[in-house]
Amino acid sequence: MKKLYVILFLIVPLSDTFSQQGVFLTGRDSIKLKKLGVDLFQDGITINKFQLENIFYHDRRYKVNKAFNIFFKVIAAPYAVLGVASFASIGRTTPGWRGLNVLAGVVGLGFGGVGYGISRPFRRGSLKNKFLRDRMIQKILKEAN
Repeated sequence: MKKLYVILFLIVPLSDTFSQQGVFLTGRDSIKLKKLGVDLFQDGITINKFQLENIFYHDRRYKVNKAFNIFFKVIAAPYAVLGVASFASIGRTTPGWRGLNVLAGVVGLGFGGVGYGISRPFRRGSLKNKFLRDRMIQKILKEAN
């Protein structure tokens, strides 16, 4: 009886309901693929483990790069607005305070420009990873048809 339990204990992890040709998908992975437009159960699509890992890798990288891009743009926007507003109000300030107004404008535009400049590589990375992910999905769907 003890041997039967050991054999059942060893076989249970191997019988995954979402398995296909040696690729074991969790329910979460299956839902992610369905959101990306790949429905393994309806379309009869075959996918190997390397393709699956690459799709999930590029999707994860796309999301991370997009989040950092948005973060740095959100940080840069108030500084840029502060710099433009400071330069726009130079004519209305008294002559003694105009230097401080110019300094605030330069610092604001500088920090805003730096923040926006930092966000650009993240945007480029997110677009690249999205393109690679979508190209791999199109390749899989084309092979299925």
